[in-house]
Amino acid sequence: SFLLDKYKPEAALFRATSQGTDVSAASAAKLGFGLCTDCIDIKVDGGQIKLTRAAFGGNYTVTVVNEKAKPQITTVRPKAFAMPEKDASKQGEIVKESFSVAEGDLNTQIIEFITSEVTVNLVEADIIVSGGRGVGSDEGFKLLKDLADTLGAAVGASRAAVDSGWIAYEHQIGQTGKTVKPKIYIACGISGAIQHLAGMRTSDCIVAINKDPDAPIFKNASYGIVGDYKQIVPKMIEKFKSKLNK
Repeated sequence: SFLLDKYKPEAALFRATSQGTDVSAASAAKLGFGLCTDCIDIKVDGGQIKLTRAAFGGNYTVTVVNEKAKPQITTVRPKAFAMPEKDASKQGEIVKESFSVAEGDLNTQIIEFITSEVTVNLVEADIIVSGGRGVGSDEGFKLLKDLADTLGAAVGASRAAVDSGWIAYEHQIGQTGKTVKPKIYIACGISGAIQHLAGMRTSDCIVAINKDPDAPIFKNASYGIVGDYKQIVPKMIEKFKSKLNK
């Protein structure tokens, strides 16, 4: 909070990690400012900073504008935005600051790190094959894993699939899971709810496979296939194995 008090910026952005959320909330409370968490978009319009986040259980997106509080404090998920093109006309200065925190000022302590038995590196994956409610079962995810193995990809999932017990939480992508930005995102049986889009909308190329031609996911897809993934994915595996000599 002393850095915010020292520089008095228009906005302060924190990573939406557990630590970033804690520090931003404590800073906002100490300085008496508001906090907008888990932003998926930030824009400057007419000198105003507009923050977009999911709301009402993730069923809607809302734009938050706080005209009175300065700075506007927000947390942003890693890889929530696409990298903008470099603008040579704009220049800035990077100032490095260091500070220390007395142990007595900390309300929590990290005692130990426990390694998860499930190792899933979705954030760094170039290709992700992801499944939703439409996959229908854990057997369906085995088929998606076959496609992922063929492509050297990671397997992701929507919250609905995780809540159904078809795949572990470590695979969950979306507002309550991981935020990813792969080169290729293959969405199978995913309707395209706002909660899920918040975690993968900046993917370079989105391939959607869904039986419902009106599924919202198609509005965000680079390529769309209307049909049953159970019929389409095996053909994809066959074609990719042939092309990749597997």
